[in-house]
Amino acid sequence: MEKRVILAFVLSFAVLYAFRSFYAPPAPPQTAAPEASSPAPPANPVEPVAQPAEKPPENIAPSPSEAVRAESASDFSIEMPLYTARFTNAGGVLKSFRLTRYSDGEGYPLELINSEVGQKVGWPLALVTGDKGIDDQLKNALFVHKQEGDKLTLEFAANGVHAVKTLQFNQESHEFTLETRLSKDGKEIPHSVVWQGSFGDQSLTRDQKGQPVPEDLTKKNAVYQVDAAFTHVNLGSLKEQPENVTTRRAGVEDQYFLAMFLSADNPFAAKVGKQDYTGSDGKPVSSLVVSAAMPQGTPVRLYVGPKQQDWLSKADPQLATVIDWGYFEFIAKPLVFFLLTIYSFIGNFGWAIIILTVIVNLVLFPLKLKQQVSMLKMQKIQPHMKRLQDQYKKLKANDPKRAQVQSEMMGLYKEHGVNPMGGCLPLLLQMPFFLGFYSALFYSIELRRAPWIFWIKDLSQHDPYWVIPILMAVAMIVQQKLTPTPNVDPVQARMMLIMPVMMTFLFLYYPSGLSLYWLTGSVVGVGQQIFMNKYWSPKAEAKLSASPKRNEPRGA
Repeated sequence: MEKRVILAFVLSFAVLYAFRSFYAPPAPPQTAAPEASSPAPPANPVEPVAQPAEKPPENIAPSPSEAVRAESASDFSIEMPLYTARFTNAGGVLKSFRLTRYSDGEGYPLELINSEVGQKVGWPLALVTGDKGIDDQLKNALFVHKQEGDKLTLEFAANGVHAVKTLQFNQESHEFTLETRLSKDGKEIPHSVVWQGSFGDQSLTRDQKGQPVPEDLTKKNAVYQVDAAFTHVNLGSLKEQPENVTTRRAGVEDQYFLAMFLSADNPFAAKVGKQDYTGSDGKPVSSLVVSAAMPQGTPVRLYVGPKQQDWLSKADPQLATVIDWGYFEFIAKPLVFFLLTIYSFIGNFGWAIIILTVIVNLVLFPLKLKQQVSMLKMQKIQPHMKRLQDQYKKLKANDPKRAQVQSEMMGLYKEHGVNPMGGCLPLLLQMPFFLGFYSALFYSIELRRAPWIFWIKDLSQHDPYWVIPILMAVAMIVQQKLTPTPNVDPVQARMMLIMPVMMTFLFLYYPSGLSLYWLTGSVVGVGQQIFMNKYWSPKAEAKLSASPKRNEPRGA
């Protein structure tokens, strides 16, 4: 609520003073300084325009009488406690955005903008109108920039085109505001701001040897809000024609980071699409493009930072729901909470994953035990079931005896207390926990660059030596060997061994945190299976039946 009040105050101030001093940066809302105390003009001064006696029509914007442009292209940086943004006055666009609290593979602040792609398709925060002549002029324009504290103003005027960008940066969050004005011969021009080029963790674009590697396009999404829910559209599923939406929040994301336009009070028209460029191998590569229609003189906020719950909520309460936990969000979010709680005590995410996995498996143990007991009951009635099944196969489809045979089978289940779904249902109930754990580990930015032990330096990346996936396969095979599987022919037994092999190949390039979770679950499963085999197995029941009863006389 407090942010909305501040935003409303800023908007009111902008309306009152926009036409009095349009070519200069607007004064801060807190101190509306008189005209006599206004800051000195930039080094390349602009001849002031005579103040009109009355407010001009809304579609007319004052323009400087002389050209406003820099002599040459140059880059400059804005340093905040949480990030460093580097701009170029060529087009007045954003060329680099580094997060100071997140590092790349070499320990430097993490870069979120791909410079190679930016040079080919364009940079974020470019102005577009749909008029090729104006767009080309803005793309090549040399803006004059002026910085006053946390405020940056970019201005260009030539050939009747006048463009002003005003950015206000935030010292305490990963967001900033952007206000734009664009006119041609004094008339305001509808326009949009584009986020283009490849966005996300740029440390993943090179391997450990520094060689370039293709970006994982499956983790590149456009995201926008419809009603209260966010829609995530993967880059690979976008069509050639842009998708038009009206929203309050729209942007781009990868696995752990987000860049998004925020306009909580005023919905805006957005376009979601893609553009192709030629990759280093000569093949076409796609990149995301999201544009937001900008209201003249009205600031729009942008969040550029991690998809971490606290930072997202601080920027916008609804932004915390942008993380796509999947269908089992109700399981994934509590697991993340418990994982972070355990980590707060031991300080190592690898061990936190192991402890949480053990706890989850202990909680699910009754379901596994129920599955084992159901299998034992099914084993006891297997000969009777086989006889009825053989009898059932010999009957014709329209034979009335089929109903009688089915009735006998249900009676057999009831007599021995067997639930036909007793073996499958516990397994199905465990699947949401696995999928929830998968989402919790895959989308938790806390695991990024989090080490475990020895060779595992980053739990969000795959095991470089494949040790964990191989150990995982061994544990799965041992668990299969220990699990009672009566009446399984050799062909079926060999088919069951394919499962560990398939899982191993699947996890070779999965994050090592996920592999560690599965390995821990398999090892715990081996221990639980040994325990169940000791007390709930055909051998255990045979041994119990053969042992003399305590109250039975010895000479009986």
